Amino acid sequence: MHSRILHAAAGTRTVLHSHGDGSTTIQKVDDVSDAVERAKALHNQGAHTTATGDKHAASIPIPVLTEWAAKRGKTFADCMQDEALLKQFLQDPDNQVFRIWKGAL
Repeated sequence: MHSRILHAAAGTRTVLHSHGDGSTTIQKVDDVSDAVERAKALHNQGAHTTATGDKHAASIPIPVLTEWAAKRGKTFADCMQDEALLKQFLQDPDNQVFRIWKGAL
């Protein structure tokens, strides 16, 4: 397999993979490590509540939520419009790194 970076920008890159059988795939890679560190820092600072008293439950990168939704046949917009779907994302142990307030939703 041969790979070539087609595009690279801050935190994201697009890679073209040429396979031995003549097929190709395009892969988009997003680095969300800064978002994980930000959520961790906000949690450690105790920034669990907004100025209006709402809980600051999480800080989720759009690419993460978009990919999670796509695996379920949904879109990012679906997650923004369906509170139960977003709650499902937030309660998934794989997504705990994005939680700021760790209380029950």
